[in-house]
Amino acid sequence: MLDAFIAGTNVGGVYLSTNNGTNWTSVNNGLTNSSVYALTVSGTILFAGTNLGVFLSTNNGTSWTSVNNGLTNSNIYALAFSGTNLFAGTGDGVFLSTNNGTSWTSVNNGLTNYNIYTLAVSGTNLFAGTYGAGVWIRPLAELTDVTTEVNNLPREFTLSQNYPNPFNPVTAINYSIAKEGNVKLTIYNSIGSKVATIVNDYKPAGNYSVQFNGSNLASGIYLYRLESGGYTAVKKFILMK
Repeated sequence: MLDAFIAGTNVGGVYLSTNNGTNWTSVNNGLTNSSVYALTVSGTILFAGTNLGVFLSTNNGTSWTSVNNGLTNSNIYALAFSGTNLFAGTGDGVFLSTNNGTSWTSVNNGLTNYNIYTLAVSGTNLFAGTYGAGVWIRPLAELTDVTTEVNNLPREFTLSQNYPNPFNPVTAINYSIAKEGNVKLTIYNSIGSKVATIVNDYKPAGNYSVQFNGSNLASGIYLYRLESGGYTAVKKFILMK
């Protein structure tokens, strides 16, 4: 996100500026709702909260993927980060994700009003502003403990089938790594020629989701290959334009 500004609007979705706001460009590919109430950034990953849940982008908003598994309410009014913990304020309380939105867990113990309109992290606490019931506070340590119990780290390496498949032109690939180490995710065409490397980085053990945008490729059958910690897996997907 260096040298770029992102703005969320109520009716036009997300806009990107690379010249300090002099000009703005709509970046809504894959964003199925244009009412954006919240934006937050973690490294190179961008999240948008909308009336249809949370969306993730790994390329400055050029393309978006829905990441709502576990959310019981799609009205997202607030987003906040604390380390690797992503919090979402919804019409059904506060939810927590520790894997960039791949899955969500409700963390509403103690709340009497579940309409969460704003979230803020300050020091060791999470603050939640509600509709009609004031501000609530909860220690982050309690929420971390809940996460550890519910979302255990993966015990094995796995590469999931992409979704959607067939796709045009964006799809999401989920994978899990049981041990920290270098992760490489590579795309090949049907004759085995490499066409893209979408992950090549050192990552801690955990569950991950990454987008692949095939807008510059022709329709056809492609392969994606995951390599990490001595584990290798290959799956097939179809780009259909």
